[in-house]
Amino acid sequence: MRRDDMGLLGVERTAKLGRAWNSRRFGRVLEARRGDAERHLTDLRRERSTPPIELRDGWARDDSHSLPHLERVIEDMEEVISERGGQPWPFHNKPFLFDILHERGWERYDSILDFVTTSDVLEPVARHCGFAPCLSGDTPPGVRLMESTTEYDPQAEGPFRSSQLWHTDYHSFPTVYVIVAVRDIGPDDGPLHFIGEAASRRLTDALGYNRRGSPHRVSDETLAELVDASEVKTFTAPRGSVLFIESSRCFHFGSRKPRNPRYQLQYAYISPVRNDFGDLVRPQAEYPIAPDDPLSRRLALDREFAG
Repeated sequence: MRRDDMGLLGVERTAKLGRAWNSRRFGRVLEARRGDAERHLTDLRRERSTPPIELRDGWARDDSHSLPHLERVIEDMEEVISERGGQPWPFHNKPFLFDILHERGWERYDSILDFVTTSDVLEPVARHCGFAPCLSGDTPPGVRLMESTTEYDPQAEGPFRSSQLWHTDYHSFPTVYVIVAVRDIGPDDGPLHFIGEAASRRLTDALGYNRRGSPHRVSDETLAELVDASEVKTFTAPRGSVLFIESSRCFHFGSRKPRNPRYQLQYAYISPVRNDFGDLVRPQAEYPIAPDDPLSRRLALDREFAG
């Protein structure tokens, strides 16, 4: 069902079946989180220590460098880069992009989950979604330290393929990425390119995107016919900048010919009710939680926690 980007039935049909299947176990959790959204948001706002962040047109960016635990997690990721960066890690179809974080890296570095489970990070995501989402335990991985490099790519000059082409993510509606620039990302370092939700909706309608028979990857030429160049944004950023983006609604691509290796820490917040059948074939990541953890951490890390 997931093969060829859900090509057998198309994303829309596959997602409908996946949500129906997953709702048998997690539907009550999602409905409870939706029903208690206002109370959760009130409690999360009370816990927040920095100015609010608001996603508009499907994205937001924070350059304040003030989010709790941000400096800690960047320092820890620098340690990972020193230990594991620049190596030819196993890959499937992306010799230009590697997750270099240790397996279950959050057990080695507390800062990884301390950062993403703060109310300062979760509250804007929950407000945008209309409920408090949870950190993914499957695809996309909930936590990744991504290294983008041309060193091991035999087609560094193109043609571009896979996530180097325009697309949206389909494993959950919604999927919201929280992306931390671990090092400076310049315009020639293969930065993430994206368009907002309104332009993405226009493109989706025009192409019949996500329907059976519609290609999942969209070329630059096709996008340029429907989207003005002024609507394309890039995550070029200094170390410590953070991007919030609903990747299931906003078309995006990245990792094209980085001059310098690009390092960014990526978190994926998703609905408890997934669009696919990953639960049937792969164990889900289980994150450490305790009964006395704050609300933000329990909502973020426990997929079955209804709040």
